[in-house]
Amino acid sequence: MRGEVVRYDAIKGYAFVAADDLDEDVFLHVNDIDFDKSLMAVGAVVELTHEMGERGPRAVSASLVRSPVADAVQAALGEPRPQAADPGALAAPAGRDRPHDGFADVLSPAELRAEVTEKLLGSVPDLTGRQVLAVRAAVEQIARHHGWLDS
Repeated sequence: MRGEVVRYDAIKGYAFVAADDLDEDVFLHVNDIDFDKSLMAVGAVVELTHEMGERGPRAVSASLVRSPVADAVQAALGEPRPQAADPGALAAPAGRDRPHDGFADVLSPAELRAEVTEKLLGSVPDLTGRQVLAVRAAVEQIARHHGWLDS
């Protein structure tokens, strides 16, 4: 059965999933997921198996179909930078408001972290701090590997 996470408490480690085939939300504990819990967020789509518990439906296993966290990473890495006329455009860092010259910018690690953080929070505002830090670290690792950062 497939459903969407409608409530998630990262501190207590549980979520509620609005399942497509049930009238009642399914309780899901993070111990019953087979993916990295940092990808769990409101809006995540999961495939789950459930049983009826004392308090209602309870997931016994869940796998990830789509995550707003993963979507935010793709957005941060793959989307072109918004133009200034776009209502949701990010402000360009100091010195980066010149027309594009066809060459890639080489950023400092601090500039990359700032831009990625702003993009993530603008794309998926309900990401937890831990999720933002995990995504930023992954993006920074990719950027270092490709030589996109100043030393």
